[in-house]
Amino acid sequence: MLDTIRISLKVLNAVQLAAVAAAAFALAWFGGALSGARPVAGIERPVLGQAARAFADAVDEELGGSIADARNAALLLRLDDPAVPDAWRAARLRDWLALNPRYRDAVLLAPDGALRAAGADPAQGAGPARRAWFARIRGAEVAVTAGPEGSDVPFEVTLALGPPGRSDRLLLQAAPTYFDGIGARVRRALGRAEEIRFAVAGADGRALVGPLPAAGDPRPHEAAPTRGSRDLASPGWIVTAVAPEVPARPSGPDARLVGLGLALVLAAAALGYVLGGRVSARLRRLADEAAIPGEAASDDAPASRMHEIAVISGSVRDRTRSADALLAGAGTGLDRVRGRLHTFETMSGWTCWEIDPETRQVVWLDRDGAGALAVADRVATLGDLAARFEPADRPLLDLTLAAALAADGPHDVVLHTRGPGPESGRRLLVRLLRGRDADGRLRVNALSREIREGDAADTPAGANERRRNLVLRRVTDGIVHDFNDVLTVVLANLGVLRRQTALDARQAGLTDAALAGAQRGAALTRRLLGLVRGGDGLGKGDLAETDLAATVTAFLPFLQANVLRDAPVVTRIPAGLPKVLCDERILELVLLNLAFHVRDLGLHGFAVGAAEHPADEPRAPGMPAGPCLRILLASGRRLPDAPVPAGAPRAVETAAQLVRECGGGWRLVCDGRGAEAFLAEIWLRAEACIAGDDAAPAEQAPLRILLVESDSLVRASLVEALGELGHAVVQAASGEHALALLARDAAFDAMIADQAMPVMTGLQLAATVVERHPGIRVILASPHGQLPAAARRFLQLDKPFRREDLAAVLGSAASARAA
Repeated sequence: MLDTIRISLKVLNAVQLAAVAAAAFALAWFGGALSGARPVAGIERPVLGQAARAFADAVDEELGGSIADARNAALLLRLDDPAVPDAWRAARLRDWLALNPRYRDAVLLAPDGALRAAGADPAQGAGPARRAWFARIRGAEVAVTAGPEGSDVPFEVTLALGPPGRSDRLLLQAAPTYFDGIGARVRRALGRAEEIRFAVAGADGRALVGPLPAAGDPRPHEAAPTRGSRDLASPGWIVTAVAPEVPARPSGPDARLVGLGLALVLAAAALGYVLGGRVSARLRRLADEAAIPGEAASDDAPASRMHEIAVISGSVRDRTRSADALLAGAGTGLDRVRGRLHTFETMSGWTCWEIDPETRQVVWLDRDGAGALAVADRVATLGDLAARFEPADRPLLDLTLAAALAADGPHDVVLHTRGPGPESGRRLLVRLLRGRDADGRLRVNALSREIREGDAADTPAGANERRRNLVLRRVTDGIVHDFNDVLTVVLANLGVLRRQTALDARQAGLTDAALAGAQRGAALTRRLLGLVRGGDGLGKGDLAETDLAATVTAFLPFLQANVLRDAPVVTRIPAGLPKVLCDERILELVLLNLAFHVRDLGLHGFAVGAAEHPADEPRAPGMPAGPCLRILLASGRRLPDAPVPAGAPRAVETAAQLVRECGGGWRLVCDGRGAEAFLAEIWLRAEACIAGDDAAPAEQAPLRILLVESDSLVRASLVEALGELGHAVVQAASGEHALALLARDAAFDAMIADQAMPVMTGLQLAATVVERHPGIRVILASPHGQLPAAARRFLQLDKPFRREDLAAVLGSAASARAA
């Protein structure tokens, strides 16, 4: 029996090793055959066309980035300062090139093409060839041309820093490595690591990247043209995606290789036979240890080690079966939970996922392509999840996650997806909620779903969103923003002129009239916004702060021209009153209803007066407590033969209801239906702190302010206004430029950022600055009512603003900074 077992182990071991050797040789043979075979059809024309189009789009995006790089580099040269020498500008260009290695050189050229400053090659721009090249693009604002003949520069980007033909130009020479990262990104996005090669031909047929496929090239290839971007028309480049070279197929098997394979199999069988004999001999010794020569086996005889191993193996096998049964039961319960989760996601349209704040891992369950539930949970890091969204939205995700960890209740954020394919450009509504697992550890549970055009958000404002025309709202918001930028320039510059220049009486009157007209234009834009947005906040006790004098002064001319039929209008509202805690549109509706009431009764004239009522003085019964403004509204006497309308004065009742809903008090002295004129009294709650006179803001401690504004005219006007208030200002033209300045020097007390900047909005910049530099107070500037709810944590400055508004918000920033 033992001999039979020994022989079986030898043979079995020999056969196993021989089979392994034969399989390894066959795989090596098969792999060598595949290496000489032609590529599969999946890398033919469709994939090559998609790769060429993706590379061309990526080149367009990189050229747009180069134009933005040229504008940012131009800001460093201080071209508006004639006292700065060109040698200083050359040093700045060298520093800029060190931070941007994808450019070989940066050159500043005069309007006539002469060299002013160069970052690397001081001879750039000289010679007849350079003058001829400069003449061809003299009238263009942005131009992309091929690099010089005989150089390794693929192309050059030229940007006019003012009116084309009459201003300096900045020229950027691309480095040979400019296109290196584009091909890797495209191949990675398409799942083709090293199979596709790309070549780019310029408008003149020169090869910018890679060798161009020659005529009759057997390799499959597809071409796609560049299409340009918003700032640059197509340069006329052609991108070609080329499949790898196809090696020749082997002619047949090699007899020497076949003999080597047979020898390898026989050697492996012999080695297995020898090793099997050694193993079987050791097993025999273990089985014979319990047998004592000359004695019969008894019950007290020690058991062999083979028997002990068999008993232990049986025990382990039984435990494994028991553990498998328990795991099978747990898996069944887990499948039931997954089925319920799948049903919830299918019926509600939400996707559920969980975030571990300690390990920063995200777990969720996806459906496969057929719509069935996936076998296992998907696990990724929070950084991998954030990479699926646009870079500008990632600080918002971090800010919302921090808010969800700090407070209970749902926290919503809208994010934009990125990447190739149909998943790019989608808007996702993500709702975060803090919770704990069974062990008491903190978790963040999240729901996400896609927001499509026409869908309303799950918020109270969603009901209003369904009643608005989205296209009209966006167009109106853009018009209001541009118009308020113009009014901001007018108010800032006229204010500085009025205070710093000795004007005679006539000049001062003209300046004051222009300031009043700008204030009236600001009121018109606010009314336009209210009309398009559908009257958000009306009748809900909105406690927005409103300047009573500015609102009444801007609205009464409209009433006089369109409602009161050119009847005389009188206002008696002193300057320096505190702001009332009432929405501006509610005040306008109250005045509109009372003007209709006066007109319908035939009363001649309309008057508005106001005075401050301190909190410690007595007041009429039913009036609000605390500091208030007391507003009197009156009319003249009735015109002769004016009829008295029948029925209740509904306009007066509507005005009274609006005042009460915003927390104010209403008292009707006389409705004007009798012999006396109309007279009513309104009490509105006011701010506790009253703004001081014009000299008070100048006494504030000077601040170091970072001003981020994309409009150069508005930026220059704000610099003048801030400088008059005694503050030091550093300018930035974009969010990216501001972050670069903060990376070098973050010693700022406050940052004023425009909300409607391109690429990175003011709110996205604020979220990033709060995360990296929490000591800087952020002030967001935007037209009234255009900031989202997420901006409430920051200080706000409504455009257009007066000097007093600017001084007040900077005073708040200084107080918070000191605290």
